[in-house]
Amino acid sequence: MSDYAKLVGRSNITALVSKSILLEADFLDTGSSPWVGHVPFAFWIIEQLKPRIFVELGTYYGLSYFSFCQSVLANGFSTKCYAIDTWQGDEHGGFYGEEVFARTEARNRRLYHTFSQLLRMPFDDALTYFSDGTIDLLHIDGLHTYEAARHDFETWLPKLSYRGVILFHDINVRERSFGVWRLWEELSASYPHIEFDHSHGLGVLFVGSIESPGITELLDGWAAPEGSYLIKNLFAKLGHLVALEYQLTGLNQGIAERDGRIASLNQVVAEREQAIAQAQAQLQATQERLSQQLAAQEQLVQQLQGELSARDG
Repeated sequence: MSDYAKLVGRSNITALVSKSILLEADFLDTGSSPWVGHVPFAFWIIEQLKPRIFVELGTYYGLSYFSFCQSVLANGFSTKCYAIDTWQGDEHGGFYGEEVFARTEARNRRLYHTFSQLLRMPFDDALTYFSDGTIDLLHIDGLHTYEAARHDFETWLPKLSYRGVILFHDINVRERSFGVWRLWEELSASYPHIEFDHSHGLGVLFVGSIESPGITELLDGWAAPEGSYLIKNLFAKLGHLVALEYQLTGLNQGIAERDGRIASLNQVVAEREQAIAQAQAQLQATQERLSQQLAAQEQLVQQLQGELSARDG
């Protein structure tokens, strides 16, 4: 038995392996996202928490949001899901056009419209649509400055239920005025939590009571010797597999697009060759017609010359 397997046995994190953690992501054709490495944890936390209401602040193409939605659907839960975003972008993620919202809305309408809604508005404007103490799971992934992240946390915290959990993305990014890492250091000193370093980092803050046996095992395993190392590695390795799938999907899309362009070019070439062939055929027909006309004219000239010679003779 390997040293890693022995550690797994001692820490009892095998209890974390569930049907959801091994789901095959069905949304990997969404736009590029550093969140892809956390997809297995999104599947898992939905299964364990069984949230009544899930809210995401900052969605973009929806890779993270649709991770949660897929787990809700796969587990047959009655969770209500809400994605809140202006779908215009920001200084960190960049600004973009209407095609991003159109694509996200189309996927949501096709797969998850029975329990998922996209709320196109600033985060603060959406506060009035949620009663205090009703949100079981909140994912904060908006503007990543310290001030913006703290504002989102403070304004939405009253909306969390008695068993609320908050996820923070990008806790491991320390550049370009990102400040979520600083907020995370402050909050994690006051609440039970776990954290992942891969895929820009994900912080999981338990702001309410712990009622789920699976989450209890997660926190117990985290506190055990080498437990946090094993849990981090488990989800990092699973996330890496999804990231590889994501890259493969992108490569396959690129190949399909290339093949499509080649097919289009071949069609253009074929059409041009056909046009050239038609033009050549028309040219040949014209040449033959002109040759016939010229021959007829020459024959007429010879006939007239013969008649003139006969008359003069």
